[in-house]
Amino acid sequence: MAKKIIVHPGELFCIPLFMPKDDWKLTHKLLKDDLDKDFAFGRVIETSSSVLVEIFNKIGSSNVPIEDIIDSGIMFSPIQIFWDGIVKKRWKVIGFTENYDKFIHSNYENLKMVFPDSDDNFRLRILATGVETKISRKEIEKNNLEGSAVWWPIDLENRIIEKINRK
Repeated sequence: MAKKIIVHPGELFCIPLFMPKDDWKLTHKLLKDDLDKDFAFGRVIETSSSVLVEIFNKIGSSNVPIEDIIDSGIMFSPIQIFWDGIVKKRWKVIGFTENYDKFIHSNYENLKMVFPDSDDNFRLRILATGVETKISRKEIEKNNLEGSAVWWPIDLENRIIEKINRK
């Protein structure tokens, strides 16, 4: 029986930016020789059927001090991901935030996500309260709000690279 991977809020993980971006089966594994290459970093906010994370601005080797990662600010928050990057050893958990509290450390009371309603209608959910309000596509784009899609590891890696290249 395979060992079950348990995801904990507050865990920090590194996302390789150098691996092939067409490896949809996640066959490339992270090797010790890779740990000095370029990574992006994320932190688990909460878990359900997917994993809610924030992605930080810091790019660097896997041994960057956790304080430097957190102090770099947020690139994407919140987004939902599949944990397959960790399970299949493409990504790596590198640490955790001591006494993690999503309200204190991840600004949870202000996190919002857009959910489709029907046709071209949308609901904006405040994650902390679950309160939802109608929102237009124009408001979503204007405020750069995240949709409720769950990101596959390769898609997220490509999205991070695209964001970095736009700076």
